[in-house]
Amino acid sequence: MEYCTHIEISQGIRLDLFTETCFRVRISQLGEECFPVCYEIPFAVGHTAAWATVNYTADDQSDNTMVEIRTAKLRIYVRKNTGRFMVYSSDGTRLYPVEAPKFGMFCNHCIVFDSASHFNEYNACSRHCHWFYNRDTGLYDIPLADDKLFDTYFLWGENYKECYRQYNELVGAELMLLKKAYGYTQTQHISARGTQEKLMAVASELRARDIPCDTLIIDYEWGDGSDGGKELPWGSRLDWSSEYKKPLSPEDMIKELQALHYDVMVIHHSIPAYEGRSDEDWVCAEYDAELWWNKMHGLMDAGICGTWQDTRKTDVTDARIYAGMQSYYGKSRRAAFLGNYDLFYEMSWTKDQMLLPVHQRVGGRRTPYRWTGDMAFKRWEDLAFQIKAITNEHAALKGISYLTNDCMRMAKREISVRSCQFLCFNSVLRSHQPKPWDTSDDPDLLAESMAIGKEKTAEKEAAETKEDRAQEAILRKFIKLRYRLFPYLYTLARETYDTGLPMTRPLMIEFENDKNCNQNQYPYEYMLGSRVLVAPVWHGGDTIQVYLPEGTDWVDFFTGAIYPGGKEIAVDISNLEYFPVFVRAGSVIPFGEERNWLDGTEKMLTLVVFGEGEDEFALYEDDGISLGYQSGEYAATKITSKAQNGRLTLTVGAAEGTYNGMPQVRGIAVFYQGKIEKKTVQNSQTVEYSL
Repeated sequence: MEYCTHIEISQGIRLDLFTETCFRVRISQLGEECFPVCYEIPFAVGHTAAWATVNYTADDQSDNTMVEIRTAKLRIYVRKNTGRFMVYSSDGTRLYPVEAPKFGMFCNHCIVFDSASHFNEYNACSRHCHWFYNRDTGLYDIPLADDKLFDTYFLWGENYKECYRQYNELVGAELMLLKKAYGYTQTQHISARGTQEKLMAVASELRARDIPCDTLIIDYEWGDGSDGGKELPWGSRLDWSSEYKKPLSPEDMIKELQALHYDVMVIHHSIPAYEGRSDEDWVCAEYDAELWWNKMHGLMDAGICGTWQDTRKTDVTDARIYAGMQSYYGKSRRAAFLGNYDLFYEMSWTKDQMLLPVHQRVGGRRTPYRWTGDMAFKRWEDLAFQIKAITNEHAALKGISYLTNDCMRMAKREISVRSCQFLCFNSVLRSHQPKPWDTSDDPDLLAESMAIGKEKTAEKEAAETKEDRAQEAILRKFIKLRYRLFPYLYTLARETYDTGLPMTRPLMIEFENDKNCNQNQYPYEYMLGSRVLVAPVWHGGDTIQVYLPEGTDWVDFFTGAIYPGGKEIAVDISNLEYFPVFVRAGSVIPFGEERNWLDGTEKMLTLVVFGEGEDEFALYEDDGISLGYQSGEYAATKITSKAQNGRLTLTVGAAEGTYNGMPQVRGIAVFYQGKIEKKTVQNSQTVEYSL
């Protein structure tokens, strides 16, 4: 069976139909055999199974310069000499190309892309296809050295959500992370001065200070670029440094950290070399593939859960490394992987500017999550750029959900706190430096700490940071809140996997028919799912203007105040402990227990109903560790509610489905307008509440 429906346009030009509204135009310079089967599925595409046959008609135009292809939804005109195309809807409305605003990957509900970018946006990667899917290995490991295949993809949907669904099907779903990766990740970065004792001290201190944390990342001092207290070229080692081999062996160190409920990752500035690797740079070191993988497997056997692959312009390499790790684990465990997505206002230690993710391919959704690069976080402009880039134009509006930043907290307390608050309501929360109880006096000190081989005295090191208990208290509050919101966040993660809708989505996506936000008028606000509106503080001052979309009332998450939709309000932000978050009236939001790590299952679930209205919520759960979620090993619990005139009726349905470790009985409390009702519930039964 063919991969998809092929239509020959002319010699070397072919149109491939995936669905009635999705196709590609493929231009080949390969010679006599223009379209070999081995080059059928390039890295830009994630759908590897055969597509269903699409019914169509194809006719030459009267002047014989183009071919008209008709499906049930589209009329497509492709020029025979160039492969350029025009698209109309079935009723004759021109869809592409048209003069219309572009929002990320969208223009007029169309998405047009090649292997490197959407709508020919600048990109440092080649736009030609160079890596192809191998059905025998399950990898994108078939290379084509020359620029002899060029693909342009097109899809159209009647609304944005339909566009995301099709894009997800074509490009491939973003993988769900390990359950613990939705918690807080702290990176240990002490340059060559890192030691096992310091790492264990941070791990113990986080627990002693009651700060939730699930993952510790050890930067290059683990051995990647340091040994004997001396900094070495990054990627120059594949073994633990002497500082992390005492007093415990690395294996025993990891066991002790796991006993404290931490996952542990390490950084790599190196890659395994493989034949045909090209169009990728900023790799500090390449190793013989067998040697590199032997060392990586040793780390994984010791208990390391994954790697932070700190390289640039290496989407294909990253995908190869991630796939190799996942293959080694098998289906019993999800591999952790953090990659690069250069996207910053100013790099913290070279002062370069990088406003577009120009080193990324469209097909780069082959690894779990990424970060925006080494940014300088010292001005409101830096924070504003990150908020807009991650939740709007350069990630969410380009089909990327799992993106975080360094959250370095190198500026004054106000910006530091607002940065962390934002990430607590993001898909991923990760901090790089310093620790939650520290703040930096001088952001330029990072440049010095990143200078390889530069000696630093103990006095200089001590002067870099100072303890900030007030900041720590606020960060603790919001990180704890994120952990309580885990049932809601994890349900959104499943929605992202199924539909392609990002966890953080612009108002224009969720409220497409609202004339006040359908042109992306509020790029610094976003929806966390369909129920929660987040308005991060992105500038100084005592107030911030927030637009609340029409069609519903909105409830202040923290104060309970109710506001009508369809207008702007001025929000008081003079108190750093307050953060603007609003919930669509009538929404049910599931909260978990207060806890400092995400091991195990929720023994008590609290369903909070905000304001009056109706809602239907399907709580998603799985084991949080394995790949079973991809093959039906999960449970969904339907929750329906109606709040009216101060009264609430709510029904928790029987759980549908099962997974390893699924609890059979648990407590479920319902909270509404100061009233609470608790019940012990069996998963197999339907329970009703009335408050």
